[in-house]
Amino acid sequence: MSSQNTTRSQNSTARVTRLALAVAATLIAGNSITVAIAQTAPTPTAANADKRAQLETILVTAQKRPEDAQKTPLAVTSISGDDIAEAGIKNARDLNGLIPNVVINTNGTSTEFTVRGITSANNTEIGNPAVGFHLDGVYLGRPDAAGLAFFDVERIEILRGPQGTLWGRNSTAGAINVITNKPKNKLEGAVMLDVGNYSSRRTEAMINAPVTDTFAIRAALATEKHDGYASSQNPAVGATKNADDADNVAARLHALYQPNKNFSILLSADKMRVRGAGYATEALPLAATSGTAGRTSLPSQQASIANDYDGYGAEVNWTFGVATATYIGSRRESNRFESSYSAPNSARTLLITAPAQVTHELRLASAASGPLSWVVGAYSYEENNNVLGAADNVNGIPGLPAALRASLRFIQPDVRTKATALFGQASFAVTDALKLTGGLRSSHDQLSRTGINTTTITLPSGTPVAPTSSAPNDASVSSSKINWRLAADYSMGKSTLLYASAATGYKAGGFFDGVRTATFENTFKPENVTTYEIGAKTRNADGTLQTNVALFKSDFRDLQVSYRGPSPSGTVGSFITLTQNAAKAAITGAEIETRWLTPIGRLDLSLAFLDAKYDSFDPANANPRVNYTGNRLVKSPRVSGNLAYQYSWYVLNGDITARASIFYTDKYYLQPSNISLTSQPSYTRTDLSATYAADKDVWFLQAYVKNLENKNVIAGLGGLTGPNAFLAPPRTYGIRVGYRF
Repeated sequence: MSSQNTTRSQNSTARVTRLALAVAATLIAGNSITVAIAQTAPTPTAANADKRAQLETILVTAQKRPEDAQKTPLAVTSISGDDIAEAGIKNARDLNGLIPNVVINTNGTSTEFTVRGITSANNTEIGNPAVGFHLDGVYLGRPDAAGLAFFDVERIEILRGPQGTLWGRNSTAGAINVITNKPKNKLEGAVMLDVGNYSSRRTEAMINAPVTDTFAIRAALATEKHDGYASSQNPAVGATKNADDADNVAARLHALYQPNKNFSILLSADKMRVRGAGYATEALPLAATSGTAGRTSLPSQQASIANDYDGYGAEVNWTFGVATATYIGSRRESNRFESSYSAPNSARTLLITAPAQVTHELRLASAASGPLSWVVGAYSYEENNNVLGAADNVNGIPGLPAALRASLRFIQPDVRTKATALFGQASFAVTDALKLTGGLRSSHDQLSRTGINTTTITLPSGTPVAPTSSAPNDASVSSSKINWRLAADYSMGKSTLLYASAATGYKAGGFFDGVRTATFENTFKPENVTTYEIGAKTRNADGTLQTNVALFKSDFRDLQVSYRGPSPSGTVGSFITLTQNAAKAAITGAEIETRWLTPIGRLDLSLAFLDAKYDSFDPANANPRVNYTGNRLVKSPRVSGNLAYQYSWYVLNGDITARASIFYTDKYYLQPSNISLTSQPSYTRTDLSATYAADKDVWFLQAYVKNLENKNVIAGLGGLTGPNAFLAPPRTYGIRVGYRF
């Protein structure tokens, strides 16, 4: 076995070496072509010049302080508000395909983020995402609220690789931070209307008002409504509405008090309401890989959803002397009521849950210029939850005769999570060109749950045939870890930044259904990773071409892998979300991002190469036993990429911009078993748009189409006794119009 692992490691190293050579060739060729065109191309006129003469500089806060993204020695992609509008990004899953080695999909009402082959499919009350999702710097432990956060947004930052020091909590794969627009000392407003197929209607509105010279407010609203993407109708049981629809409203309010440049208080509140028939699932294999035939099912009941999300926060910044103190506090509450079905099962399911989280972060950062910059801080997270889950008329349960059904209840009135951390990071400029960085974070996590699971065996009519059995569902775990980061970066003039880093990450341990006994282990260990990365960020002298490259290798120990399966306890009717530790997993890869303003339009390119496998995955508590050693990690295609081109020309007192974007991904699996049934074949997705923007961006009109091929892409897996699929949206098209004052 060790010789096989050695060979695999050598092959991975060889692949990364070849990728590095290809990347170097890309950099050299790209800059050479730019120079050649600059020497031979005529000066563009107003009629055919790109709207922007140079690529915009985007500030990021990936290291807890504002800095140019091109001068940040991290694999970070920042998408500006203008780019969000150009690409028509409405929600988290619209980011899918725009960032190398990042897969974003929805699984029911939850949003699943996968970065560099690492994800978490455990969306229950005891699951932890591997990618931290943040809204204005606040970590959201339950990222199902991420759906409608993407309105009135300043930028989105996506950090790849473990964020074990500054962003910390459970971010072994990366972190995503959505930064919304804040109040300004200027009266302005905007409205937008989007109409399209599936009777879709989306509206956005914003107003920014300075109340005094020191106080301003900003309010924003978004609504979204469309018919179901899935034909899930069954009049025999009263199900008459299409599923996978939308009927959502979200609002946000910011109030900023800033008496001087050294002190500010920002108060924030947001609310989201989600209604409709809710999500749909399709039986596997899909009836068709494209078109409506693959989006049809007969539900056993009328699905419905009624979820409400509320958030309140405060951010205080105070600069005094050579330091800036920042406090970010937040409380977020959710009330979820989801009634659904499980295709092709006859089961009726219900979920009622009300998580509430409170977070505090206090940090102190250097404010004076000089060779040394630093930031230190403390963080706390607390979540309380109660859960009622039900599933009736469940068939196909292992160990149960086909003529019988089961009714299951999951009653968890007290679920608690607590996490605390101390962190710090410092950078020292050895010379004007060379800078060294080091960071530490000490984390402590606690997770506990009390409750019971009950099982009633019934006839298909629902009549019990035996007394109800119950089993306790109590567990408690705690874990701690000290993570570190070491990095060096070197500036070759103003145009090129080279960097190298080594960093660790950690995700807290946990448990799944059942009670630990002498013969049954339902807990799993913390997940740990060490990642080594080298990269380069270049921008040519005239600011028209930038290329970012990252090569990385991640070694995971006790990687947490979640999937649906029978409980190892052997209890009849227990088909649960299992999380187990793969002993080892190794990931190597490369990422390339290029943006080029040519005389004939703008070209965007992102490429990702990934070699991600389980070096060892043979869990002792699996029942039946499984061995996934050598299999590929879930949602980790070997090759994926996105190519976009847009051209603008000036006409009728405005700019017309035509844009085409093509995304390709190689085949990937959605379960560690790597079976064909739960795999997503390779596919392409084409998005097209044409936009007219009047001078000074006073108003715009856009026509668009997304998923031109109308592919049925498996976004996630569900199911009570067997896998079924959640699908990404089908082909959508429409017209968007907006006005700004």
